[in-house]
Amino acid sequence: PELTRMVGFCTYALVSLLIIQNVQSQQSPNPPFLAPWFLLEIPDETLNKAEVCEKVDLDDPGLASATKIILPEEGPTGICINFPPSPKYPFGWRYDIMIRGPCANGCCEGIPPSLLEKFSGVKYPSWFVPDTDTVFKAPFYFRGGKLLDGDEKEACVVVDGDGPNLLVKGKITNFNRQTECALMVSEGEPQPSPRCNKDK
Repeated sequence: PELTRMVGFCTYALVSLLIIQNVQSQQSPNPPFLAPWFLLEIPDETLNKAEVCEKVDLDDPGLASATKIILPEEGPTGICINFPPSPKYPFGWRYDIMIRGPCANGCCEGIPPSLLEKFSGVKYPSWFVPDTDTVFKAPFYFRGGKLLDGDEKEACVVVDGDGPNLLVKGKITNFNRQTECALMVSEGEPQPSPRCNKDK
């Protein structure tokens, strides 16, 4: 029985680690290019939404953030995003209505409609903030106006079966001052912790 439990724990730990690594590969904090963007609700009848985006950016040059698109859990999902200029988009700015993906701590994955099929295949672990009860199945999102890139955060990854839940430590990246949302990227290997296993 003891050997069976040890094998079970190793299996669950390996599976959880692979899940976390898969999430981080999908949520890499340093992709080749992150386009500046900001939330904005523009009426459907507006003909040239790109010009509206450009004007807002000129009026508030610090509004756009070159971060991953992480949306608040409530409110509009329209964004202005500034890709390099092209013949089709001479201003560089364009407007899109994003789709909310999985959410955690009031923040949701922002999915472009054209990439919905690709994002739908991403598997996220179930996790919760240590010493809390709410379980998420989403990237490691955190929200708060006082967050800063580089802040340390923790998450408990849920392991089904007899294996203990695992504590994951990481650092905040991609903080967006408009949405106050950010992504925790894990560092090191997850470890069992009493803070994650009070009910096991």
